[in-house]
Order: sequence, then structure tokens, then C-alpha cells
Amino acid sequence: MAEPYDLLLTGGEVLDPSQDLHRRCDVAFAQGRVAALAPSLPLDSAREVIDVSGYLVTPGLIDLHGHFFYRGWPGAVAPDAACLTAGVTTAVDAGSTGWGNYPALEAYVMRAAQTRLYAFVHLCAIGLVSLTARVGELHNLAFAQVEQAIACIEEHRERVLGVKVRIDHRATGADNALPALAMARQVAEATGTRMMVHVSGSPVPLATLFAAMRPGDIATHIFHGHPHGVLDADGRLRPEVRQAQEQGIYLDVGHAGVHIDLTVARAALAQGCWPNTLSTDIHQPPPGRVVYDLPGVMSTFLALGMPLAAVVASVTCNAAAALGQAHELGTLRVGSVGDAAVFALQEGEFTFVDAAGNRVQGSQRLVPLLTVKGGRRWRPPPED
Repeated sequence: MAEPYDLLLTGGEVLDPSQDLHRRCDVAFAQGRVAALAPSLPLDSAREVIDVSGYLVTPGLIDLHGHFFYRGWPGAVAPDAACLTAGVTTAVDAGSTGWGNYPALEAYVMRAAQTRLYAFVHLCAIGLVSLTARVGELHNLAFAQVEQAIACIEEHRERVLGVKVRIDHRATGADNALPALAMARQVAEATGTRMMVHVSGSPVPLATLFAAMRPGDIATHIFHGHPHGVLDADGRLRPEVRQAQEQGIYLDVGHAGVHIDLTVARAALAQGCWPNTLSTDIHQPPPGRVVYDLPGVMSTFLALGMPLAAVVASVTCNAAAALGQAHELGTLRVGSVGDAAVFALQEGEFTFVDAAGNRVQGSQRLVPLLTVKGGRRWRPPPED
């Protein structure tokens, strides 16, 4: 009789927060989906069997904030090399393109990638391409056309999640911050989609940004070290931060090296404010800046004291919910998309940094060993 499964991961320690599951378990895949999950499955039941004893098995990771328009913006990265090597099977381009150049992102990057890619369309018609010329993309609101952004989202609903806007001195200046926020809100309302708001370096208070946001919207770079952050002058968590989270606004890390302050993150975590999602804001960094892949960001938050199960939830089931894909992604439930990642949880002395010069010491780090995408082991293409 033919083997019922295409792939079997056997002997691993499965950690799947979507099912409140953390125990030794075998995971089988067939026809691109999770086919079985049990303490012991027959080794002769699969065409390929991989022994992952002693390692951690999770659902395929989801990076909610990256920049992948590598064919059109020099700051972006190639998705498969950045994601699949790190156990990330799903990623989101966070506004690299606006309505004017999004079709190129979809045609030349998203369709060619093995990584499952979604996008937020930037309110600025050309997205972040303007940064190549060191020009803030919304210092001139003529670059924001609401009706065209709406039309772009409506035409590309299969991959576009909503609208991205950077409320930042460098992006909008002080004068255009609130008008740009209102325009993004208009786009999200008209399309019934989400809004992702860059809150680092904002010229307006965080409470003002939260007031314009709705349940399901995403506040990214939540632990930045600039004014108008999550902490008040005395280092206490601002009440509006908890209120926003309780109302269903996602607090996203968007690390980027430069958009996180480890002292802020440590203080927020100590006061019980855990981010809903961890993400990288992965890009090509300038000299001297450290940008971590997603396991690196996860390891940083382990070092900051966030429990392993919460760390994994933030890049699996929580991130899937933020995409509106909790039924399909970020889980190893039988019948769900067959994505998984295998990690070694290394013990040792590890240092994690931010662009402000802060450091945190950790005793563990997650090292990616194997990625399963669509029910099959992913292997990098051979080098030329």
C-alpha cells in the first residue's frame, strides 16, 4: 500500500500555542497540509521521514513586517533567502510600494517567491522608493491619492491586507502627520481592511494615533525609544497602551535595529505589556546597524524575559490572526496549511543589541534547522 504521507517529522518537541500544545509529538504532512499529529506515527507511513528528536517543532513562522521589493528598492531583501532559511514561511511587505508600483511587487517578487507573501499598500503612491533620494514620502501630500489606493486594494484583495502609513517626522513632518493618518483611515474604512501605522518618531502623541485606529489595526515599532512612546516620563506604561491592546489593536515590534529600544522593551514587559506580534522590519541595513532575522528577534525577547510559548505565539497564531488567517496559518492543526519550522534551542551566553547601544544578555537562542513549506521540506536552490 502506498504511503499516506509525503513527509513525517518524528520525535520532536512540538510547541503550537494555537492548540495549547507543548509535548513530544510526530507531525505528518500530505497534499500540502498537516495530515496527522500524534505522539507516535508509523515510520513506514511516509515517503520521507526526518528524525527531529531533541529539537523544537513549531508552525511555520510569520513575519508581519518586512521589506521585499528587492527588484525596485535597494533597501529591500529577497524574500526566500531572508525568510525560508529562518523558518519563516509567510511574510508581509509593510508598505515598500504604494498603488503606483504595487503591481510590480506582485508580478516580479510575490509571484516568483516560494515564501507566502502579503502586503500593505503604502498611502504614498510610490511607497518607500522616495527614500532612495532621501525624501520623506509624505512631506508632500500630493503623493497620497486616496481613491487610487482604494482601487489598488480592491483589485488585489488576495494579497493586499490594507494600508500602511508612517507617522514619523522623517516621513510626514509635523504638519502632515494628522492629515496623512486621516487619509489612511479613509482608505481602510472604504475597503474594510486593516491599517498598519508606523509609530516610531511620531510628532504626535501615541494616544492620538490609537484614537484613529480600530480593532485589527497594527501599531508597528511599538517599543521605540523616541518621544511619544509607550512609557511616560517616569517609566510607567501609559494607560492608553493597555487600552489599545484590550480594544484589539495589535502591538507589533518591527525591530529593524533602529526602531527598538531594549530598555523600553524590558520596562514594558516587566509591567505586563507583551507585544502581540514580533516582527523584523528586515531590510538591507546601513553600516553599523544590526537587523535580526525572526529567530534573532525571538531570541532577543526570550532574553528580555518573555516566555517561550508567548514568543512562539507572537510569530504564529497571533500573527495569523493579525492577517485574518487564523484558520489556515500559524498552526499545526490537522487540515491546516502544511508549514512548519524546526529549531535548536541552544544554551549559552548570547548578546542582543539595538541601534541605541543597549544590550541584553540571554542564555538561550533559537537556531533554525529545517523549514517545511506546503508539506515538503524546503531546500535552498543550488548556488550557481
